[in-house]
Amino acid sequence: MKTKQPHIILFNPDQWRGDVLGHLGHPAANTQHLDRLVDEDAVSFNHAFCQNPVCTPSRCSFMTGWYPHVRGHRTMYHMLKPDEPMLLQKLKEAGYYVWWGGKNDLIDPNAGGGYADYCDVKHAVPDTTRRMFGSDLRRGEPDGDAFYSFYVGNIEKNEGEAYYPDSDWAHVHAAIDLIRVAPNDRPLCIYLPLLYPHPPYAVEEPWYSSIDRSTLPPRITDIIWEGKPSMLIGLRDNLKLNRWTEQRWNELRATYYAMCARVDEQFGLLVQALKDAGMYDDTAIFFFSDHGDFTGDYGLVEKTQNTFEDCLTRVPFIVKPPAGTLVNP
Repeated sequence: MKTKQPHIILFNPDQWRGDVLGHLGHPAANTQHLDRLVDEDAVSFNHAFCQNPVCTPSRCSFMTGWYPHVRGHRTMYHMLKPDEPMLLQKLKEAGYYVWWGGKNDLIDPNAGGGYADYCDVKHAVPDTTRRMFGSDLRRGEPDGDAFYSFYVGNIEKNEGEAYYPDSDWAHVHAAIDLIRVAPNDRPLCIYLPLLYPHPPYAVEEPWYSSIDRSTLPPRITDIIWEGKPSMLIGLRDNLKLNRWTEQRWNELRATYYAMCARVDEQFGLLVQALKDAGMYDDTAIFFFSDHGDFTGDYGLVEKTQNTFEDCLTRVPFIVKPPAGTLVNP
């Protein structure tokens, strides 16, 4: 299907480190679909950095083109207001059919026209969908050394299930369904801000076992703390994770890489749907994250506000332009 304007895919996993990509040389990464896209049709930027190491400030930045400080978007609680320009809004005004499937952490849904100002559809997750981000994080006892780790490990599936049917899978399959019946009179923009690989560190088979633990590179542990934010040292000393053996760290890290592998599989399914629908050549695809994750570096997990270590600020950024588009080397 030919349109004057290209279709656009904004594939936006949450908390994906910039180094966890096989084509950039990470020995433990299982990212075959992204690797294939870069090998055949896309450009991958080795040194792409976000503007803030937590969700909302970073999302406000890449959706407006502003630094977070321009309008004070420095915290998780200061989201975009109706008077602030936003990419999805501009695409909708330009005639795109904008479909948003995934988390928010971006706009104030109670201000102005809510989601209707930014998209034609804000996909709702079915009530039957399981939610990994609920109250049960299996964190262990509060006085234990795993309570603050967010480590879960292998998610058990019901018999006969191919995957754990959580909200990410629901959004991805809904996006694929949309591609199959895409409107003929308007270019399509699909925005997929997925939850994974945001902790808790939990994933189902076959991805859980897909990471070769023996290929994990060393964590960042040889640290000169002088000049580092005091928050990092405070967390290191108080989360009790300094009691962990390297084997336990490797299990947490492998689970995180496996979560990335699951997202890579979901991305591959979406790309195949575009090809099956004859839309792939006419589609611009952008794969990028809002920020990274400590994943054991500095003896920490998750991320922290206003701490700009590379593992938090370096993110994947992959661009596949429409066919025939000239890209300067």
